[in-house]
Amino acid sequence: MKKLKVIIASPYFIAFLFIFKMMVYYTLINVNNMEIVLIILSLIVWSTIFICFGRSGLKRKRLIFLMVYFLFSLLMFSDTMYYNYYNQTVSIKQLWQAKSVAAVPKSFIATLIPASFLLFIDIPFAYLSFKKYATKENFQKWLPWRKFKYVIYVLTAVFITMITNPFHTAAFERVNSMEFFTNHVNDICETITENLSKEDMDQEEILGVLNEVTPEAEATRYNGIGKGKNLIVIQLEAFQNFVLGATYEGQEITPNLNRLMQEDTLYYDHYFSNIGKGNTADAEFSSLNSLYPIIDGESYRIYQDNTFNGLPWLMRDNGYYSFAIHGYEGSFWNREYIYPKLGFQEFYSMEDLKQDEIIGLGVSDKSMFKQLIPIIQKQTQPFFTFAITLTNHHPFILDEKYHTLTLAEEDKGTKFGGYLETVRYTDEAIGQLINDLKAAGLYENTVIALYGDHHGLNCGMEDVSYRVGEFIGRIYDYDEMLNIPLIIHVPGSDVKKTISTTGGQIDFMPTIANVMGLSYDNTFVMGQDLTNAKNGFVAFTSYLFDGSFASGDIIFEISREGIFEGSRAWKIGTNEQVDATRYKEEYDKALLLKKTSKEIMDQNLIANFITH
Repeated sequence: MKKLKVIIASPYFIAFLFIFKMMVYYTLINVNNMEIVLIILSLIVWSTIFICFGRSGLKRKRLIFLMVYFLFSLLMFSDTMYYNYYNQTVSIKQLWQAKSVAAVPKSFIATLIPASFLLFIDIPFAYLSFKKYATKENFQKWLPWRKFKYVIYVLTAVFITMITNPFHTAAFERVNSMEFFTNHVNDICETITENLSKEDMDQEEILGVLNEVTPEAEATRYNGIGKGKNLIVIQLEAFQNFVLGATYEGQEITPNLNRLMQEDTLYYDHYFSNIGKGNTADAEFSSLNSLYPIIDGESYRIYQDNTFNGLPWLMRDNGYYSFAIHGYEGSFWNREYIYPKLGFQEFYSMEDLKQDEIIGLGVSDKSMFKQLIPIIQKQTQPFFTFAITLTNHHPFILDEKYHTLTLAEEDKGTKFGGYLETVRYTDEAIGQLINDLKAAGLYENTVIALYGDHHGLNCGMEDVSYRVGEFIGRIYDYDEMLNIPLIIHVPGSDVKKTISTTGGQIDFMPTIANVMGLSYDNTFVMGQDLTNAKNGFVAFTSYLFDGSFASGDIIFEISREGIFEGSRAWKIGTNEQVDATRYKEEYDKALLLKKTSKEIMDQNLIANFITH
C-alpha cells in the first residue's frame, strides 16, 4: 500500500495522467494526425513548468502550483466547450462572452460534453505529488538536474521556435494552431501585438476597396414593387434553409412559410449566415447595416458609440416609423443601448410585453406576434418593424402541449427532433401573424421579409451531423449548415421567383432597399442587391475562419490552421470536392472585405459623412 502511494504521488504517475488529460483534450477538439506530436510537446512544456516550480524557492509555491494547474485545466475545459459550439478553441479576445453564456444557462448546459470533466480528475494527484516532492532534494532524486538540464534547455528552445516559427513553415503553423500551450501563447502575443502596432487603412484606400469589390447593380429588376408599403422584417432564430418545403414522416415542417412562398414572393435559396461570435446580434448588425461583424466580440458592444446609417435610419429618412420588438431581456446583446444609435425610435423587449406565454428563454413567438398587432395599429403609417423570434432557440425544448409534429420514436428526445418541433412552432406563429395582419386590414399594404439568423444544428457534432445528413440525403457540411432562407413577400406584386445568386446577411439591406424602391448613400455599404447582382460573394467570420467564402456555386473553407495550404473547396449542395488552390484570389478578396469593414467601424468613418 505504501509503495502504491509512492507511485501515485510520483512525477512519473503525474506524467501518465497528464498524457491521458491531453489525449482527452485533443480528442474533444478533433485533432487526429498530429495528436502524438502535440501530446509530447504539451508534456515537455508542463514538465518544464513542474520542474521549475519544484526547484524554486518561492513561498506558497504549492498554492501557486495548484492555481496554475487548475487554470490550465479550466482553459482546456473552456476550449472543448467552445469547440463543441464554434468548432474552434477559445481566444483571449472572447472572454467577453462569459457574461453572455451566463445569461443563457440552458443553452450552455445543453452544450456540455461529459467527457470534458475528465480534464479535472488529475488535479488532486498532481497537487499531492507536488506537495510531497516540491523540494530540490526530491526533484534531484526523481529528475537529476545535472543530467536533464541540457535536455530541458533544448526542449525549451524547441518550444520557443515552435511559437515564433521563424521559418514560416506550414507544419509549425499547424502545430501552433492546435497544440494547447503554443496556441494560447500565440493568441496572447498576437493580441498584444495587434493592440501595440495597429496599422490603419487610410480613408482613400478604404473607399477604393469599396468601389472595387462592391459594384453597384446595373439592372433594376423588381425595383420598387413594395414602394410605399409598410415593412416588417422578421429575423428567425436558428432557422435553416433545409426545413423549407421539406416533409418529415409525411408532414410538412413549415406549412405556413411554404404557403407564403407560393405567390407574391422572392425567395433567395443561396443565402448564407455570415455572423461572428455575437451570433444573433451579429446577424442583426450585418443585415441592418451591410457591414461584416468581427471575430473579436459582438459588434453591438464593441461599436456601441459609433455612428450608423443602416436600414432603420434609411426607413426613417423616407418617412417610416422604425421600431424593434423581441421577447427577451432588453439589455441582452446591449440592444437597449445600441438600438437608438441604429435608428430605432422604440424597442419593445420582454420587460415591455405581457409575459403570458413563456417558452424557453422568454416570451413565445406566438405571444410576441399577437402583441405586435395592436402596437403597429397605434403607429403612424408607414412603419418599419424589426421583429426577432426566440422560441426556436437552442436547446430546442418545447413542452408537449405545444407539439404539433409527430416524431418518429428514434427522434424523440434528440436535438434533431427537438429542432423540428420548435421550427414548426415558429412557422405556426408566422401563420398566425399573417392571419392577424389580414384581420387588422394591414396585410395588403405590408411587405414581409424573413431570414434566418444562424444555424441551429451544428455539423461539427457527430450525432447531429449524421441525423441531418440522413434526412437531407447527403453529407451535412458547412454549405448546408450556414445556408439560411431569405424570403421577401410583397402582397399584390404577382411576383414568384427563386433567386439563386449566392449572398448573405451582408446583402440584406441593399436587397430590401431595391424592393422598397429606396435610394441610399452606399459609401460604406459592403453588400449588394442580390436581386440584380451579376456575381454573388459572401465572406465568413466564425465557424469557417477568416478567408473562407461562398461565391457562385462554390464554398471555400480555409484550413483549420488558418493557412491557405490544406484548405478545401466544394460545390454547394453536392459535397463534390474541387481544387481549392484555384481560389487564392477569392480568398484574398474575403480577407480584404473583412479587413475593410473592420476599419470602417474601428475608425468610425460613417461619422465623417453622416450626422443624425
